[in-house]
Parts: sequence; C-alpha cells; structure tokens
Amino acid sequence: MATYRTGVIACGIIARVHARAWLGVEGRPTEIGAIADSNGDALREFGEFFGVPEGHRYSDYREMLDSERLDFVDVCSWHQLHAEMVIAAAARQPKAIICQKPMAVDLGEAEAMLTACQRNGVKLVIAYQRPHHATWLKARELLREGAIGRVVQIQLEAGGNLLNTNSHNIRLALFLMDEPRVEWVMGAVERTTELLERGLPAEDACLGLAACDNGATILIMGDLIQGLGQGCRVIGTEGIMELSTTYYPDEMVPSDAPMHMPEGLSARYNFEIGTVRYMNGATDGWEEVTETWRDCWSQQCREAIDWVEGRVEAPISSGERGRAVQEVMMALYESARKRQRIYLPLKTRVNPLRLMVETGELEAEWPGEYERRATLVRGEGMSWHET
Repeated sequence: MATYRTGVIACGIIARVHARAWLGVEGRPTEIGAIADSNGDALREFGEFFGVPEGHRYSDYREMLDSERLDFVDVCSWHQLHAEMVIAAAARQPKAIICQKPMAVDLGEAEAMLTACQRNGVKLVIAYQRPHHATWLKARELLREGAIGRVVQIQLEAGGNLLNTNSHNIRLALFLMDEPRVEWVMGAVERTTELLERGLPAEDACLGLAACDNGATILIMGDLIQGLGQGCRVIGTEGIMELSTTYYPDEMVPSDAPMHMPEGLSARYNFEIGTVRYMNGATDGWEEVTETWRDCWSQQCREAIDWVEGRVEAPISSGERGRAVQEVMMALYESARKRQRIYLPLKTRVNPLRLMVETGELEAEWPGEYERRATLVRGEGMSWHET
C-alpha cells in the first residue's frame, strides 16, 4: 500500500509525464489518489489509464482539494493558472506541491505563490527536472572539481520563447554554478508577429546577458540559432563543456493509447537522456561523461518525498530557485521595455512583455494572433482560454 497520495490538477500531456514519474519512484511510495480537469474527456482518459476510480475524479480542482486527503498536489496546467492553483492548494495544506514550469507568468505571481506556501507550511517544488539527469549532476561535480577551470560564461541556445524552453536552460545555468546571485540583466526581444504561447503573448526571439556575482555571465539566445537546444555550453578558463539531450528510440517508449495523442508519445519525456562532454588541455579531444540512466522526472519526485521526510534540506528546484529563474526572465523583458540594464532585485511585478503588447509599445509587424500550442487544445478552441 502506498504511503502517500498525490492529487493531479489538469490532466493534459505533461500530467501523464508527471504521473509516470510519481509511479516510477522506487518502491512506489505514492499513488495517484485523485485528479481534476474541467475537460471531461481528458479527465476520463487519464483516470482510466492511470487507474483512478471515478469517485476520485473531479471537474473542479477546488472540490478535489476540499474533498480529498492529499499529501502532494501536482499542478500541471498551462502557466497562466499556476499561481491561482498553487495558492488554492497551499491553503489546504498538503505536505508539498509540485508545479510545472515556468513557475508563473510574472514575478508578482511567483512571490504570491511563495508567500502562500510559506504561511501554510507547504513545501514548493517547480518542475525544472533536467538537473536530475545523472550525467548533468556529474557535470556539476566536474565543474566543482575544476575540470574546465573557472566558469566564465554559460551559453544557452534554445528554440521557443523565454518562459517555455529557455526557462529550463536558465535554471540549468544557475544549477551548474551552485546558485549564484544574478546582479543585472540586459536584453532585447523581437516580436514581429502576434505569437501566443499557451495563451500568453510571447516573443519571436530574444537575446540577453545576465551577470552573476561569481564573475560569470549567462548568454541567453532564444529562437536565434539552431544550437544545443535543451542544455548549454559552459566556457571555462581551461576548457569547454557541453550539455544536451536526446531520447530513447520510440519503439522502447510506452504508448499513451488509447488516450488522445496530439504530440505522439508523452513518455518520451520520461525517457529523455542527458548528454555531457567536455574538453580541456589534458583530454584527447572531447571526453564523454557516462552515468547510469534514470528518469529525471522520477528523481524529482523522489527528492520531493525526501524533502518531506527530512532527508533533503534544499531540493534542486525549490520554489525560491524557481523564483530566481522568473526574476531573470522578467528582468530581460524589463530591459527590453526600458532599454537599459536592469539591476536585481527587480522591482517590476507584472510581465513587461505583456505590458508592452497591451499598451501598444511593442506593435507586431504582421498582425493576427496565433497559438503555438493550438494542436494540444481539444474541441473547437484554438488556445487555452477557448477550451
């Protein structure tokens, strides 16, 4: 019998990844005890697939929170609902909450989420799972040992907008350098179209530089070049290190069938592989780093359980560390809005990109809203708010 019960809010694609992660923790100490989704088809499919009885399926997530005894709450909604759902969950005082990244849509929401959890004694994890790759943990160890000397710069090259894919890479950069404090950010954004990312105005490309108190900088390149994607390049005084990701072949990955599969196999994310290689004066070209593979999502859940049970003091992606990522992203947008370097702590609590769009300061060259994630929406809707 499982020790803990997890309640999942929003039963879309990423919720399947989270559910497999909980159920994949060694010894299976946690069960998916209850689920909530306003879409009846998503609720039914998820419940049937993961064996959640009908009596523990809810169309209203607050009803689930009020009716169930939950140890963990896992928020898997699109990010415009993260703050609302985390604050509501915290008020019911589970042991911990895991919230899908990005933490929120602006800094004000992120801080409200932290406040809600702190005043209710609830632990908060933001699902930046990739640092749990065994090879990426080894990469941090090698950097600590000076494998490439002192870190000078970490370069991020990902497609997608800042809040989506690049939030992962900013989190990775801070993780690899043992959580330095970012002192200032300078950035620029391009928004020639009226692109939406999960219902939120998004940039077509961005470029930013974040200066850290350890003397290193983080170079952020979003949708500018076809680079390393999910990962980074670490430039040191004595060498270079590259981190990236790949996947197990599809034939080795479990199917979602008969569930709705607009993106194919969601379990591909559970079967992601973190790769690392480095080069210095003592290596004969690139040196590949190998470690025993493990599902980084399950490791994140394992760490959340360990945190609740007192075996971990500070998880890799705590709410505070998620807030640090949020602040860097919002500072980049604020730098673009104010056309100047932005020193942290950031005072602006709203989303500066959204503000520029709403005030007409950042007018698109080619008008007409379109949703990057429209293929994920069920029914007749074309974005998150139309479902």
